[in-house]
Amino acid sequence: MLLDIKLLDIEATDYPLVLMHKEDAKFIGVRRLDRVNVRVQTENFVAVVDLTEKIVSKGQIGVYDYICKKLDLSCTVQAEVTPAAPPESVLYIRKKLDGNTLAKDEIYSIIKDTVDNRLSDVELSAFISAIYTRGLTIEEVLNLINSMVNTGQILDIKKKPVFDKHCIGGVPGNRTTMVVVPILGAAGLTIPKTSSRAISSASGTTDTMEVLSEVSFHKDEIERIVNKIGCCIVWGGGVDLAIADDKLIKVRNPLKLDPQSLLLASILAKKKAVGSDKVVIDIPVSKNAKIKDNNLAKKLARDFIELGEKLEMEIKCIITYGGKPVGRGIGPGLEAIDVLNVLEGKGPYDLRQRSSEIAGLLFEMGGKAPRGMGREIAEQMIDKGKAISKFRQIIEEQGGDSKIKPEDIPIGSYNHTIKSEVEGRIDFMDTVMINRIARVCGAPDDKGAGLYFHVEKGEKVSKGQKLFTLYADKERKIDNALKVLDGSPIRVEKVIFDIVEGVSV
Repeated sequence: MLLDIKLLDIEATDYPLVLMHKEDAKFIGVRRLDRVNVRVQTENFVAVVDLTEKIVSKGQIGVYDYICKKLDLSCTVQAEVTPAAPPESVLYIRKKLDGNTLAKDEIYSIIKDTVDNRLSDVELSAFISAIYTRGLTIEEVLNLINSMVNTGQILDIKKKPVFDKHCIGGVPGNRTTMVVVPILGAAGLTIPKTSSRAISSASGTTDTMEVLSEVSFHKDEIERIVNKIGCCIVWGGGVDLAIADDKLIKVRNPLKLDPQSLLLASILAKKKAVGSDKVVIDIPVSKNAKIKDNNLAKKLARDFIELGEKLEMEIKCIITYGGKPVGRGIGPGLEAIDVLNVLEGKGPYDLRQRSSEIAGLLFEMGGKAPRGMGREIAEQMIDKGKAISKFRQIIEEQGGDSKIKPEDIPIGSYNHTIKSEVEGRIDFMDTVMINRIARVCGAPDDKGAGLYFHVEKGEKVSKGQKLFTLYADKERKIDNALKVLDGSPIRVEKVIFDIVEGVSV
């Protein structure tokens, strides 16, 4: 069937999608979400069909922005449209929905079609749902990891071994990466750190690093930086490492589906793609974190270690407390201030401590420190000024101002401080609410937005003492945050004195 092309200046999807009039679709025997083969001059592509009676007329086919960018359709008048079969990988998705184990080539087919944008969001959602409800065997996870690696780019880092670290997330602040990388780099170890942006948190490592330098680099630029200075802190999404994972994350986000098997595959595929040899995984545990108790954390750690052995990576896991923020600042700019302060030998102490533990474990794995002495050596790298010097070198190589100081970082011009209404002790910090409030203030898009804590969990406070301050670029965002607050993400346990006097008989 010959149809006139109508260019639609709309960004609809990441996969080929066309819009047909219902009567034309009925004539050639296709329904919504079926596929058609579209031939335009010498070009040929398969697209998913959506239907309308208004946006395009009979005899037209609407072509979305995704295809317009790939093909020069500005001078094209007509396209030949015929029905097309769905990719074979759809059958494998159905197989997993039925609870069956997928073979290596079947998993590769699904991931390859994901990367090639041949699967619709509906089909990918079905795949995620199948994994969420049916689970994956260790062998399936291993095949998923290798498929993700083999369909994306792989860094070629000359200096071996390659060190890496990762936190599975869920804790506000926790910018340990930006402290660990310069500590290791200052000691001559290779650590090409690729990180993510925030999904539901107030800031990801990439969002915070972006306050200080560029983070988006091509593969060859990352290799140049790392081969020159031994380390980097860049955005993984700009390099197409394990690109299928980024596409699956977009589908998982709306329903916050994070099955353990996909968590394992997501993390380890990106470690394998950067050539990591020795890796530390930080697993925070608390009722508000991704992992709720120590038993689940230990099982996850065993899976990481087992998969690491099969992938020829040495992995060690560190189980940490996830019931409070790490650092004082929550939000890109405020977290960047924390990082610079720690590397300059100041507080916050919890960020320094956790970072030194992770860096120390990597030192021990790399033979740079005797067992049990790694943390001490890591702290020496901070105290002797070597870590901050390395960090400034990273900033400079990534196009930032290497002389920047904590006080140079702009924070929101509007603020509001919450004070304690009673004397007592900080006994609870709601990490989920903390992230939510910081986002309402504008983080991570507004780099200076977020929260700054004046107290820590367990600390005694007096009535009227500052608890935390909200920062935003616009006054209305402070007002919105106060409405969301509805109390406080910090609970102060009131000190109660019971006085019992003697009673005369």
